[in-house]
Amino acid sequence: MEQKHNKDNSPEFERLKAIIDGDGSALRQQFIYSGLLLTIFERFKDYVERRVDEFLALRFEVKDGELIFTRSEEFKALIREKGKGDPGQHGNKVFRAALHWLHGLDAINQSEFDHVERLYMLRNDIGHELFRLVADDTKAPIRIIDVVMTLAIYVKVVRWWIKEIDAATTMSRKEHENVDWDEVDSSDTAFLRLILKKSLAGDADWEDLQRAMQEIADDEFAKR
Repeated sequence: MEQKHNKDNSPEFERLKAIIDGDGSALRQQFIYSGLLLTIFERFKDYVERRVDEFLALRFEVKDGELIFTRSEEFKALIREKGKGDPGQHGNKVFRAALHWLHGLDAINQSEFDHVERLYMLRNDIGHELFRLVADDTKAPIRIIDVVMTLAIYVKVVRWWIKEIDAATTMSRKEHENVDWDEVDSSDTAFLRLILKKSLAGDADWEDLQRAMQEIADDEFAKR
């Protein structure tokens, strides 16, 4: 484990000391943040891969009670073209290609695409190097904004999909125009939002973020 060093070149071990000497609140916070981020990101990743793969599928069949899709040549080509990341990035080509497909349709912007790439690596660190994340001075701790951003991007993709794909083929134009799309949720994102609120009840960073977001919302409302 790499460590920062004092002037005499002795390691500081500040976060290990905090774990040993503290009341455990900071450690509990990191495990809660890590668990939430991992849970939300896995649901988001599965949703993106499944939705895009199914939408572009060549055909499907029912096998052993399950709907099995045959991957289209279009999606296979997209995986070959866009699936490979830069050195040091994650190796999930299917997810990256599906994300590129969504980006190409403006479901997410470039900044959000880049954040997802970063969050995927953070997800990998949580899964494989959680001890270092909570104890190593050289590793940045999990932040509440990382958790909230993961859910926010997931919700944005879900709302885009429902509005532009699902509702476009099932609603009349009038019905479509009367929906408040900023309030739409899937059962999955609604449940994850509930888990987030209950898990973070009393968390100071979460409450600070909520107040900041409310102030921004109030300012935007006042400008209307």
